[in-house]
Amino acid sequence: MVPPSKLSRKRADDPSKRGSAADSSQRRMERFRAAPIEIQPVLTWVDSVGLIESHVEENLRTFKTCVNKITETSLGLDELAKIFGSGEISQTAYGSIMNELGSQLSTSVEEIFRSREILELARARAKLEWAREKMGRKEFESEDAHSILQYDNYVKGHLDLITPVSRWEEIISRIDEALSSLKVEQEASIIERYLSLAKEKFPAEAESGKAERVKAVCQNRLGSISEGWASARRDKIGQAGNLELKASQTRDDIREIEVRFAVGELDQRTFEYKMSALQASLKRVTEEISEIRDYIDDMDMKIFRCSELARENP
Repeated sequence: MVPPSKLSRKRADDPSKRGSAADSSQRRMERFRAAPIEIQPVLTWVDSVGLIESHVEENLRTFKTCVNKITETSLGLDELAKIFGSGEISQTAYGSIMNELGSQLSTSVEEIFRSREILELARARAKLEWAREKMGRKEFESEDAHSILQYDNYVKGHLDLITPVSRWEEIISRIDEALSSLKVEQEASIIERYLSLAKEKFPAEAESGKAERVKAVCQNRLGSISEGWASARRDKIGQAGNLELKASQTRDDIREIEVRFAVGELDQRTFEYKMSALQASLKRVTEEISEIRDYIDDMDMKIFRCSELARENP
């Protein structure tokens, strides 16, 4: 086997190949040297994604903490109403505890919606950066780039500086997971709860102006929820419509089985088996339809009550 060094000398000594090989190599090197700053955007991006990750992590913690606090405060308000209704505490004690819980709720409501807005903006930024980096990586992994890398060990030695694009995907996934943990019906309930309590005009909150600020936040978020619900509602109605068609077909199948049994086409055992399967299927479908309709009615009522409370609390 001829050593690589001798092969290289042979090719270099060959007059027919010397010029083309040298020219090709020279062109590749010139292309690479013409843009010596290609590594810098990668380093800037690494810093950028690190900063965004840190910012997202902080707001994810705030968001999750506020969800838990709102749940606890809501349970406390429910329990307080029961205790007051049973006559176990006086009106004065009830008002004092209500003010305290109301203050806690308004703080958490303001924080959770602020964190949501920040996380949604961070998600949009991450999606843009992810798309930009995917485009950049495609260019970097092009045929010419691979040829250049074959001639430059420095770049090969620094490929570890390139953070995987999947970090953007991970950021987006974590934000989506956190935001989806708070269902739209829960958000509507939070807004309804706060606006209902705001009608009682907590003295401390009113004096500080905090109540008005949180009301404004609730009203803004209610607008987004209403828009989102309008789209989701159409989807739910479409699901119910498809299930209605399925239920109608199943009823037709049941009638057909009954006729076939009546004319003696099916024996008793086969008839009972098919009827049992069809009736079980019809029951499942009708239950799904009922659940969807109940969900639509509940959400419509929540949105309506929230809208009414928002108008009562300008």
